[in-house]
Amino acid sequence: MLKLHLRTAIKTLLHQKVFSFVNVFGLTLGLSACMVVANVVIDDLSYDRNWSKSKDLYRILSIQDMGSGMTERMSASYAGLGPELRKNFPEVQAVSAIVQESMRLRFNTGDPAGVALTELRADTTVWQLLDLPLKAGSPRVYTEGVNNIVISESVAKRFFAGRNPLGRTVQEVSAYGEKPESYVITGVMKDLPYNTHLRAEVLVLDKPRVESLGNRSAGTFLSQYILLRPGTDAGAFTQKVNRWYADFMKDARVYRYAFQPIRDVYLRSDFNDSQNVKGSMRNIYIFSAVAALLLLIACINYINLSTARVVSRLKETGTRKILGARRKDIVLQSLAESVLVFALSLGLSIFIYRLALHPLEDYLGYSLELTFLSRLSLLGIACGTVFLVSLFTGLYPAWLLSGVPVAGALKGRLFKSSQSWLRKGLVVVQFSISIVVLVGMIVVKGQVNYMTKADPGFDRKGLLSIGFVSWDGKGDVFKQALLGVPGVEGCSITTFLPSSGPGFMSRDQDDPLHPGNKVKVWYMSGDIDLEKVLGLRLKSGRLFDPALSTDAWVYDFSEKMKEQPSLITASTAEMLNIQDLHTIPGDVYSHPVGIVEDFHSQSMRDAMGPTFILAERSPQYGGMLIRVQSGAEGRVMASIHRLWRQMYPGKLLETHWVDEMLTDQYAQESRFQQLLTFFSGLSMILAALGIFGLIVHAAGQRIKEIGVRRVLGASVASIVRLLASDFARLVCIAFLVAAPLSWWVMQKWLEGFAYRIHIQWWMPVLAGTVALVISLITISFQAIKSALAPPVESLRAE
Repeated sequence: MLKLHLRTAIKTLLHQKVFSFVNVFGLTLGLSACMVVANVVIDDLSYDRNWSKSKDLYRILSIQDMGSGMTERMSASYAGLGPELRKNFPEVQAVSAIVQESMRLRFNTGDPAGVALTELRADTTVWQLLDLPLKAGSPRVYTEGVNNIVISESVAKRFFAGRNPLGRTVQEVSAYGEKPESYVITGVMKDLPYNTHLRAEVLVLDKPRVESLGNRSAGTFLSQYILLRPGTDAGAFTQKVNRWYADFMKDARVYRYAFQPIRDVYLRSDFNDSQNVKGSMRNIYIFSAVAALLLLIACINYINLSTARVVSRLKETGTRKILGARRKDIVLQSLAESVLVFALSLGLSIFIYRLALHPLEDYLGYSLELTFLSRLSLLGIACGTVFLVSLFTGLYPAWLLSGVPVAGALKGRLFKSSQSWLRKGLVVVQFSISIVVLVGMIVVKGQVNYMTKADPGFDRKGLLSIGFVSWDGKGDVFKQALLGVPGVEGCSITTFLPSSGPGFMSRDQDDPLHPGNKVKVWYMSGDIDLEKVLGLRLKSGRLFDPALSTDAWVYDFSEKMKEQPSLITASTAEMLNIQDLHTIPGDVYSHPVGIVEDFHSQSMRDAMGPTFILAERSPQYGGMLIRVQSGAEGRVMASIHRLWRQMYPGKLLETHWVDEMLTDQYAQESRFQQLLTFFSGLSMILAALGIFGLIVHAAGQRIKEIGVRRVLGASVASIVRLLASDFARLVCIAFLVAAPLSWWVMQKWLEGFAYRIHIQWWMPVLAGTVALVISLITISFQAIKSALAPPVESLRAE
């Protein structure tokens, strides 16, 4: 019987070629896109679950209360905290400082710049926390007297093909040391999986840091991970630690600590932090919704197209019932057709998905550890899900077709008004989803354009940056040499580089406008030319004066620093209630002599905080900002490299155009916009296919009416209006549903940005207009075809 149903289903699909093609095409688009999006979600959810002790591994977070329910958290804690927890709490099995950074290693003398690699810097306790399978060497035994480094298997194959790397020396091209730092390779480990936030190609090992935990708010901060004994209640342990710490500290302003499960680090670290590998649960929710909606639209298409095709099979169904077919037989036959269509679509979708994998990884910028093709269990779940969806999707057309009375089927009468409204409701759902996605694309594009093109408060054009280095007492000489290069209009050694952070230091002080609260004050410093090179605009007071030796300070955080002149932003003066420029506000280091207009020291996701700009005399550490004349970029860049080789032959030189740095801050939002553009186009195509099915059904139901109207002299245009009016009304209803929903969804998304656009009335209107135009084009194609058909064909009675 099953073989008979499948054979009949194949014949039916081959007989109805247009419907079969549209069905398979629509489902293939929906399923392949759903698989791609679902793969990204599954891979993101798998991060840091590969560690054997992941259930008991936590990262220590430091939390500071700022008042009014506001808290600030960071993934670093006092270096002495970890050893104290290990000593005082039996629940703690091991603690290790682990930091993921980038480094440049020189594997041969002919490569002065070295090779950029990702490093995991950890102390030797890391072996107790993480599974780091070894291929060669004994790196667990620390080699004294040298810097220990463990390289990955892929690095070993890349740079030591056919040679034993153990015991060999490699050099780090540093931006700080005068000479390259040497490391001895003590081991080779298997490549770490990509689905971890501790992704790295080399492991640098240090001895555990010996630093006592003081009972004052001072000390070195490190990123630390803690392994709790199996069965430990993390919540109770957290309360216990915080009670102990509050008793231990004598400083009134103490941190609280939280223990973040390592499985949550990748997706649930939305706080402002320097974590390099980071995802977002918000994106998981969005992508999961997109995958579900794409599958829903594809299924709605199948239902509408299958329902429309029922019209042409009424007499066939009636004849089968007269010949003894039971309702169960007709249902099974219809479900067999549904399963067959879904199976064909799934096969094509897997093929398209396979082709899309590498472009997807290139687009994301990293490899997917879990795919439907690398894990047969995932592919099996996907196939099982599609099979169940095919059964549920095929139930309605099967029930509809099998329930037709014989007399009604032979007379060509089928649909009740309630069934007609169900199909129309599905079309409304389809276009509502499409309009919401399209509005989302428009809003995201507007926000990205706003952030990338908005005035940051300083002159971003023609500004070149050199990354942070140690100037080794030669910074002023290098600066003067650059000022002599034609095309260089100015330069400044600075601890502030656009997009690198709000400052080199921060202090928490009492909020004068909200007693009882704290406000974080940031300090940024550079030499005395910083504000001129940036192009900051003076609002009141004065700028730094090179003729005044007191304007530039020497690195010293004693009480004398309170006498140090500084510049502040306009919002700083307002937030700290500074009305007299020459008065030291509260316990802030330095006193302001000038107010400049606000500028963005970090991305527009974050609000501007109180900022003090200090002028430092002959900075020994920091980057450099260089103002370059338009048209002289190439000549200046060549001169910078030549001077750098002369003065710093062993140091790494990293140069970036500030305009590009500011744009790169929003790479994640730009990718999100591109994805929404793709999904909005795809959803519109699928919605158009759905309305195509409905117009085909309507034209089939009203074929004799159309013939009579044509005989009585009706024009083609009037018949097109007749058929199109109902469907245009459905799109308008979809717009009324989608407009407030899309406004609410995108308003929630925009709340993640301190500086954002406002959703304008024309955004949903534009999306609704696009949906209406696409639907009218789809409707007109079939309506014109029906109107132009010879009336004799539609009026002929068989």
